Amino acid sequence: MIRLSLLSLLVASSFAFGADDPKAAARLETFNKEIKPMLEKSCLSCHGKDGKPGKHGFSVYTLENTVKGGKEEGPGITWGNADKSSLYRLSLLGATARGEEMAMPPKDKKQEPLTMDQLAKMKAWIEAK
Repeated sequence: MIRLSLLSLLVASSFAFGADDPKAAARLETFNKEIKPMLEKSCLSCHGKDGKPGKHGFSVYTLENTVKGGKEEGPGITWGNADKSSLYRLSLLGATARGEEMAMPPKDKKQEPLTMDQLAKMKAWIEAK
């Protein structure tokens, strides 16, 4: 029974992310291998730890939730345009203007912001054609 449930979940996830779409599959693979580990250190404790919705409804626990974004700042990811992606925009503020109100992570949190190298990697991933 557990195997059947896991298989159903896997199949549903494949359809949700267009497993037959090479671009979607590559995005998911990059998210899991490169992007999510960065987010785990700087973002996950407030935005989706244990898969639960994070602050302001934004979770980076899965790619699907990360793309969707939160309640206030629009889509977390707008494919092809990092500047319209709240994940990138607010993380960039966190790295360059930590005192700004919307900077992520906020200045009063112990998490370190993403580095400029990490942000460059994120931007390239979001804007990949």
